[in-house]
Amino acid sequence: MKEKRNNYQILLNILIIVHSLYICLSVFKEKVLLTDDLARVYELRTVSGSYFSYIYSFLDSVTMAARPVSGLVTGTLFYLVRNNESLYFLGLLFFPLSLAVLYWVAKNIFSKELASLIILLYSISIIGTSIQFSSLMLNSNLATIFFSLSVYFAYVRKCIVVSSICFIASVLSYEIFLPLILINLFMIKENRKRILFAVLTLGAIVIFRKVIQPNIFEHSYQRDNVNKVFEIKRVMFVIVLSLKMFFYDFFVGIYKGVLHLRKMNVLELIISVIIPFVVYKVFYNFDFKNKSHNFKKLCIFSLISILLGLSIFLLSSYIPTLFGFENRNLGAIRLFYTLFIISGVIWLSVQLKLQQKTIRIFLSAIAFLFIITNISVKDSWIYATKFNNELFGKLNTALKENHIESGVICLEYGMSEELKSNPDFTLREPIFYKAWESPQLCRMNGIDPLRIRVDNIYDNPDCKVKFLYKNGKMILTK
Repeated sequence: MKEKRNNYQILLNILIIVHSLYICLSVFKEKVLLTDDLARVYELRTVSGSYFSYIYSFLDSVTMAARPVSGLVTGTLFYLVRNNESLYFLGLLFFPLSLAVLYWVAKNIFSKELASLIILLYSISIIGTSIQFSSLMLNSNLATIFFSLSVYFAYVRKCIVVSSICFIASVLSYEIFLPLILINLFMIKENRKRILFAVLTLGAIVIFRKVIQPNIFEHSYQRDNVNKVFEIKRVMFVIVLSLKMFFYDFFVGIYKGVLHLRKMNVLELIISVIIPFVVYKVFYNFDFKNKSHNFKKLCIFSLISILLGLSIFLLSSYIPTLFGFENRNLGAIRLFYTLFIISGVIWLSVQLKLQQKTIRIFLSAIAFLFIITNISVKDSWIYATKFNNELFGKLNTALKENHIESGVICLEYGMSEELKSNPDFTLREPIFYKAWESPQLCRMNGIDPLRIRVDNIYDNPDCKVKFLYKNGKMILTK
C-alpha cells in the first residue's frame, strides 16, 4: 500500500508541473502583457551599450535601486531578450522554479505528501495572483526562493551564516518577507546564533538601504516609512482591508471561479477533476490523528506569519488587496495562508473527530475550488489583454476616421464599472489605466506612440481630445 501511495504522490508532483507549465504556455501563447509589463516590453527597444553599463542604469531607478538582487536578474533578462520580445515571457518560469524550491524545503521539514499539497495549493492560490501571471514579478518569486532557502538553512541545516545570506538576498529581491525575520529567529534555538543572525541580517540590510544605496544610485528611493505606523486612520484602513480580503473578497473570487466552470475547455476540466482525485489518493493512509498536535502548532505559526506579512502595509503606501496588479505584494501572505488552510482544516477536522475519508474529501474539495479559480484568473488575464487590444484597435480606426495624426488623446470607457460588473474579470485584472502602458499598446495596434500619446481620462481630465468607448464603439466627444 505504501508503494501505491508513493506513486500517487509522484503523480501529483507531475500534475502540478503540468498545470503550472500549462498556465505559463497559455500566457505566452496569448501574449499576455498588462500594466507594468507593457512599459517594460516597450523599453526593451532602448536597451543598448555594454552589459555592465546597462545593468547599472537599470539598477539606478526608483523601482530597482532597493532591489539589486532581483534587479540584476531582471536586467540581465531584459538585456538578453532585447531583440526578441517573445523571450520576455521567460520571466514567468521563475514561478515554477519557486515551486521546485518550496517543495524541496517543505519535504525536508514535513512529509513528501504534505510538501506536494503545499506547493499545489500555493501554485493555484487566489492570493497575490500577479506573481504567477506577470513576468516582471519574478522579483517576488526570487524573494520566495531565497526566503525558503533561509528557513531551510536555519531550521534543517543549522547554518546561520548561509541562512542570513539567503534572507538578505530575499529582502534585496523584494521586501515582502522582511517582517518574517522573527520566524527565522524563532527557529534558531541558541541565543548566540540568534544574535549572530539578527546582527548579520539586519546590519547588512540597514547598511545597504541607508548607506550604500543612496550613495551609489542617484535615483535611490526609500519605500519604508515608519511614521505611517502612527497614522491611526491608515492603520485602521489596512486592518479593514485585510479583513475584507480574507473574509469577503477571497470567497467572492472562489464563487466566480465556480461560475467560470462552464467556460473551461475539456483539458482544463480534466485537470480540475484528476488533481483533486490524486490528492484524495495521496493521503489514503496518512495519519492525521496522531499528528494533530503538529498541525495545531503549524496553524498558529502560519497565522502569526500572516500577521507579520501584513505588517509591511503599515510601513508603506501599499494596501492589502486581492485585486488588479496591486495584489503583487502578497507573496508572503500567499505562502503562509496556504500553510494555514492546510493545517487549520486538518487540525479542526481531527478535533471534530471526523473520519479519515472526510478529511481527504475536504482537502480534495479545496484543491478543486482553487484549481478552477486559478484557471478563471488565467482566462481573466487573457481577457484583459484582449480588452486592451480591442480598445486601442478601435481607437486606431477612430483616429484615422477623424484624421488625427498627432497630439495627446484621452480615453474614457468607465473603467471602474467595467471591472466591477464585467463577469469576464475574476479579480478586477488590470486593464489600461496609466499613461506608461499606452506606448506599447499603441505600437501593438497600429498607432505611432512617437506621434500620439494616449492617456486615461482619469489621469488627464482637462484633455482637449477625448474619445468615449461604449458598447464596442469609439466616439469622439471633444
